[in-house]
Amino acid sequence: MPVDRKSYEKAAGLINKEDMVKLLKELVSIKSPFFEEAEIVDYLRGRLSYYNRLETKIHHFEEKKITGFKGENLVVRLPGKGGGPQMLINGHVDTVPLCDGWTVDPYEGLEKDGRFYGLGALDMKSGVVAAVFLLEALVEAGIELKGDILFTAVSDEEGPYGLGTHYTIVDGITDGSDYCIIPEPSAPFAPGSEKFPCVALGSRGTAVYYVKVKGKSAHGATPEKGINAVEDAARIITALTENLDLGNHPLLGPGTMCITNLRGGEKYLLVPEEASFTIYRHTVDGDADQALREVTDIVDTIKLDSEVDIKLRDLPHPDAYFLPWTIEESTSLVQSLKRGSREILNKEMKTAYFRSESDANHIAPRLKIPTVLFGPDGANFHAADEYVEIDTMVDTARLMLYTVMDLLS
Repeated sequence: MPVDRKSYEKAAGLINKEDMVKLLKELVSIKSPFFEEAEIVDYLRGRLSYYNRLETKIHHFEEKKITGFKGENLVVRLPGKGGGPQMLINGHVDTVPLCDGWTVDPYEGLEKDGRFYGLGALDMKSGVVAAVFLLEALVEAGIELKGDILFTAVSDEEGPYGLGTHYTIVDGITDGSDYCIIPEPSAPFAPGSEKFPCVALGSRGTAVYYVKVKGKSAHGATPEKGINAVEDAARIITALTENLDLGNHPLLGPGTMCITNLRGGEKYLLVPEEASFTIYRHTVDGDADQALREVTDIVDTIKLDSEVDIKLRDLPHPDAYFLPWTIEESTSLVQSLKRGSREILNKEMKTAYFRSESDANHIAPRLKIPTVLFGPDGANFHAADEYVEIDTMVDTARLMLYTVMDLLS
């Protein structure tokens, strides 16, 4: 059913650039590195609870196994009249920790030449602003959809496990969702030079392994009496680099491996008895156990005197592994976004595949629903002088408005 353009224009007219920048500035001013999101969650609830049609609540969760983190998510529902699907809009409110090199105040924010600079401005407080204005525009315009919109403003996406979204799934918050839009900066995370509007139709998964090598100490003048753990760690790394098949997906591209945290041999003139390193893989198929078998099979073929222990990074839950995922371009969710881009922006929406993990790696494979990453453009995410292109933040809200009116009417 075509989107009623009169109703659309009524709501879209309430998505005001100046007001969106004002809210973005407020959110950037609230420091919210992962594990420290309570203030920004409470701020957003205070704003959205003003509207009687929006059902708001704080979802509390606690991860007891590894981090001990007690977190909060904001859950907002705009109920429909009934008989329609449910659209999940997921956005994280946390940021990475502040890095060096900023030339502007990362928490004051700066609007200049159509850009807004600030920590988290692109990744992804501008996407959260777009979701907030989508909800407010629908309410203020008096538009009732058949289906529900469920907005989850989550904690700890930038942390190691994506705990906020993980617990929305475990605790049943997202049950009944039929589609999901995550307004992450989709073009900046694409592998090429894509620009807005761009929708990401999948991303690689992540597997992290810790490798410990146990040798035997001896005096450095008589190395033959010891077992050099550092040398054996180097042999393992070489074998993995030369022999590990990282896969190559027709859409997601090649898998990758990065060796980090190499340690060993810190004691003077001693044969190193211990060494360790971390394997960080972006996977294109299979689960964590499969990826682990691929590594251990290669290590088993090397003739080493050291003892080798390889284990998957501890997970807070067996399902809290970032699985790779894709969505067909022909699905109604993708086609609606592309149609909206043509009709509203007079632009063809590009498609791409996300280069890193996100909360979509929880939502798409675990909820098994059509999921996309679609959000504003900008640069310097996770780096100094991060910025968002302001017009793309506004257009993200306008295109999400089109799609929810298209699919939920």
